[in-house]
Amino acid sequence: MNLQGARRWLPWLVALAILVFLIRQVRPDALREALRHGAWLTLSLYIVLETLIALPADAFGTREALAAAGVSRPWSEVLLARGASYLLGLLSYVAGQGGIGFYLARTGVQAGRSAGAVLLLMIANGIVLVLLGAAGLGIELNHLEGVRTDLLLLTIGAALAGILAYLIVIAVRPRRLERYSLLAPLFEAGIRGHLRAILARFPHMLLLAALHWGAFRIWGIAVPLERGLALNPIVLLVAALPVTPGGLGTTQALQVLFFSPYSSASAVLAFSLVHHVIGQIVQAGIGFGCWTLLRRREA
Repeated sequence: MNLQGARRWLPWLVALAILVFLIRQVRPDALREALRHGAWLTLSLYIVLETLIALPADAFGTREALAAAGVSRPWSEVLLARGASYLLGLLSYVAGQGGIGFYLARTGVQAGRSAGAVLLLMIANGIVLVLLGAAGLGIELNHLEGVRTDLLLLTIGAALAGILAYLIVIAVRPRRLERYSLLAPLFEAGIRGHLRAILARFPHMLLLAALHWGAFRIWGIAVPLERGLALNPIVLLVAALPVTPGGLGTTQALQVLFFSPYSSASAVLAFSLVHHVIGQIVQAGIGFGCWTLLRRREA
């Protein structure tokens, strides 16, 4: 296997290693039992509703970030484009966001500006998740049993320091960096544009955290609302990292770590796996539907 092939398969191998470790920890027989007694049908219907509810908020945050980067599009058009990009999102978070760049290029936006707009979009998303994760960690710090809080604090602290350094660079606007077409939209947006993109993304991320909490309750895992709102953004942040495909493995590890006190570890792992698999199927269906409607709109 060449280096390129190794890089392609490495995220899957990491995900597989994490899942094997988790299954061995909870015991395969306990996991099978938890899967057998799970609320599959109710959760499946909920995931459809979950995705449909989250998409408009996602599209709003996307439209505002693009507008801050100098690329204005109607919300209805962005809604379909963002939904269609869910197909690429099955591969990874980065691929899903890249789908927006492809949509912009198809609609006549210069390549450098479309890439810069997507970069601003991803930066705004990341900042919101870090801020929510920091707030959640601060709220739940004294209640996280068996969790390396020192490592979490170090990670969040480094991320906050990176955000501050980045915003300082945006405010200073070094001429050498402004010359790059990829970075130009970031500096043109400035601090005000970044704040616009960040504030527009908060409703979507908070909604995702709340909807994930609801999914736990449907499966029979009584996670308190405040804990779900506090810790789910950390899960979403780690899932977005390009470590495993679609956050597979990393999501399950964090959910077992954070939410096992409210049920058995096997029940949490069973829920997490079912939610991930059905979520991917629903995401593919909605993505294909939006892609079809977008093609008809462009025709």
